[in-house]
Amino acid sequence: MEIIKCHYKISKPVNSYREIKKEAEELIRFIHTGPFNGNWNKPFAIAHCQVSETPMAFFVVSKDVLAEKMFEHFVIINPKIIEAPAEKDIGADSTMNTINEIEYQEPCMSFPFRTPKRVKRYDLIKVRYQIPKWYGLKTIERQLTGIASEIFQHEYDHMQGRNIYFETETPVKWWELIGKERSKAGTSLEPAEGLGLERAKENITNTSKTKDYAKRD
Repeated sequence: MEIIKCHYKISKPVNSYREIKKEAEELIRFIHTGPFNGNWNKPFAIAHCQVSETPMAFFVVSKDVLAEKMFEHFVIINPKIIEAPAEKDIGADSTMNTINEIEYQEPCMSFPFRTPKRVKRYDLIKVRYQIPKWYGLKTIERQLTGIASEIFQHEYDHMQGRNIYFETETPVKWWELIGKERSKAGTSLEPAEGLGLERAKENITNTSKTKDYAKRD
């Protein structure tokens, strides 16, 4: 397994853990042992779309992230951001608000030789995802803040065909294109200008983005 050239494909929803079990276990081994090229060798998380041309909607987190109890399992399946408010409460009595954003110098394993990108993320988000259990997939709905929130947003963006360096207006659902003309979506090693891509925006924190997160499937 290895990090592949970045593509702009939407990840396919997972119906059962059996669909992804083999690749999820391989990805867990990969995140801990590599090898990785470039500047980064200890990722917090890796999405399946970063290692597969036919991506499924899941990402795995490292044992360090799990040890900090940011998530309940190594494998996070069908992640959704269901609420990302423009403001958040502060103080015990919740009578004061502040802008719900935090800025990170954020690297990406799909662009291992690039310097970290300044990215503004929501600090507080409400999310829904699934984890594997012996009886099937368990659905979890909860709030995330801080590094856990950043990780979730970064990997969720990957699964929506987005990344922190470039963006396209036409991410593709690869499973709907099987048997059709090959998608022209680009990769991280191709010139952005020739692919109709634009530089990713620095500031993503606004009310329209909140609505955008809430309505995406």
